Amino acid sequence: MKLKQVALALLAIGLGSTAHASDAERIAQLESQMKQLMEQLQALKASTPSAKEVSELKDQVAAQGKEAVVGGDIPGSFRVPGSDTSVRLYGVAEVDMVKEWKGDGGANDYSTFMPYMPLRGSANAQRSGEAYLTARTSRIGVEASTPTQYGQLMAKVEGDFNNDPRTGNSQVDGSLQSIYTQQATNSYGFRLRHAYFQLGPWLVGQTWSTFMDVDNTPETVDFNGPIGSTFIRQPQIRYTYTTPEYGNFSAAIENSSSYVLDPTGTATSAGFAKVPDLVARWDRTFNWGSLSFRGVTHELRVNGDINVAPGVTQNANQSNRGYGLAASGQIKTVGDDFISWIVTGGHGIGRYFNYIEGASYDPVANKVLMEKSLGLVLGYQRKFSETFRMNFVLGTQKTYNNDYTDFAIANGFGTGQYGVNRRVTQAHIGGIWNPIKLVDVGLEYIWGERETLLGDKGDMSRVNLMARYNLN
Repeated sequence: MKLKQVALALLAIGLGSTAHASDAERIAQLESQMKQLMEQLQALKASTPSAKEVSELKDQVAAQGKEAVVGGDIPGSFRVPGSDTSVRLYGVAEVDMVKEWKGDGGANDYSTFMPYMPLRGSANAQRSGEAYLTARTSRIGVEASTPTQYGQLMAKVEGDFNNDPRTGNSQVDGSLQSIYTQQATNSYGFRLRHAYFQLGPWLVGQTWSTFMDVDNTPETVDFNGPIGSTFIRQPQIRYTYTTPEYGNFSAAIENSSSYVLDPTGTATSAGFAKVPDLVARWDRTFNWGSLSFRGVTHELRVNGDINVAPGVTQNANQSNRGYGLAASGQIKTVGDDFISWIVTGGHGIGRYFNYIEGASYDPVANKVLMEKSLGLVLGYQRKFSETFRMNFVLGTQKTYNNDYTDFAIANGFGTGQYGVNRRVTQAHIGGIWNPIKLVDVGLEYIWGERETLLGDKGDMSRVNLMARYNLN
């Protein structure tokens, strides 16, 4: 019906346009117009699908729509069918090969853990040259984003396999730790790293502590990185106020963990905290780099029976308040090169310092004693090209004399393999190459030295070769 109506309309237009011409001219024009009309009718008919074709086409479009992957709001994400939620899967498949040229720290951690490196003259210090491989730093995670009336609701869950015990998940005794696991599967327990959601200025859940500056921590091939700053993830509630001119202001309450040593140098189970840790922070970027200042305060309390001597306990209910301050930043140099630096210190800073043993309880004075320490991390990244960069990193920390160190020396836990350190220093020199997209190959040399409160020293020297595939 529609085709006939179109044809009649076109014919009427054609006849009207020839009304004032001669008969011969009218006939010639009419024949030409009729020919054009027939061609247009044929084209229109060919382009008009039948009802059956239209129905089949609709079914095809619906089926394809159900299977189509639609890009989400997060880079590299996809939209969940039937919802506004965007999901991004990501992960890292990584293997590290370590060669211990001097010292044997593998019993403590496959990655560098300088505070417990073997002391000179010990049996483990004589065990040099060990080589081993691990894939425990591989990780997997998921990010999600959903639009709400208050803005984007973001969430993240991530985990890896770097769980205790550090050399495997099967322990028979101290000498056979992880042997059976390594003979069979080299399997490791899954470990939670991040689990949080974020809406506007609010962040709730577990992630890097607000007291830690992730952005200005120098890059290393080694998983642990340099000594002398903060390295901690924990549950928290954080609020960030963002300003365009004055930077970002953050405040957080974070998980409390009262880590206190008893007179034998062992962490007591009587550690007890009544209030969460409090953290404040300020960050700002500049044309020349960035700056960050942070402060933390936390309660160090013992409440219960404490071992004061072999077979002897004492009930205590005492507390003290520790604090820590930190400043960090980045300075741009030539091209894409930059210097990164971190200064961290405090009195009773405890687990917010990487790494120190923490406070101790003095049963005679009935007092929680706190350490006084300072750390520095300095790094320089040189980018030779888009695919190759090198990092030069130095980290050092020092514990200063006070009643805490006096007590540690007097009670004998200022010496030995796990003794309190006076100073720890660690250096990294390494390069990372991207031979193809999403793949990193790294090689790094690491040197370190520790000195206990009584002057005993230990050192280490190792090479770490890393290969990593970054999923999305």
